[in-house]
Amino acid sequence: MSGIITNRLIIRSFTLNDWKGIQALAIDKESYKSDPHDPSWPTSDKKCKAFVEYLVRMTDKFFAVCLKSDNTLIGLLSFTYSDGNRQLELGYQIHSKYQDNNLDREALEGVINFAFELKNVLSIDSRTNPEWIEQIAPLKSSGFTPIEGDPGHLGITRENWRIRNK
Repeated sequence: MSGIITNRLIIRSFTLNDWKGIQALAIDKESYKSDPHDPSWPTSDKKCKAFVEYLVRMTDKFFAVCLKSDNTLIGLLSFTYSDGNRQLELGYQIHSKYQDNNLDREALEGVINFAFELKNVLSIDSRTNPEWIEQIAPLKSSGFTPIEGDPGHLGITRENWRIRNK
């Protein structure tokens, strides 16, 4: 992916230079770990560098979310395709410092539009702890609704996205 540009963000493939940003994101994530089932992220220099090497190799699955103004890494988006690449499971982590100013929603909406319009995905879903309001709120404000009554499993179809964004 060459990159998605929104008003304030650039969503792009990871580079080896992103390890410090991943380290800051990991330390932030571990400091408020809200889901006991969520795996821990590495926080040491060595392990963050190794993690970023992995992210760089997985260019079609993991994307860096960066501020357009200074290229600061503020988050990570992940894609897992299924059903012949027609369905996408979206995962994301945004640094808590950037969650209260709609940057998380801006990142989500940029990547949702990319998936529906350029990747021809039919539906997107995301799973998170239903008690983690900071993670659920941007999904809901982007049009995601609970799937099969599960408040932690939200989704949106391409049709509903297009209707919502007319």
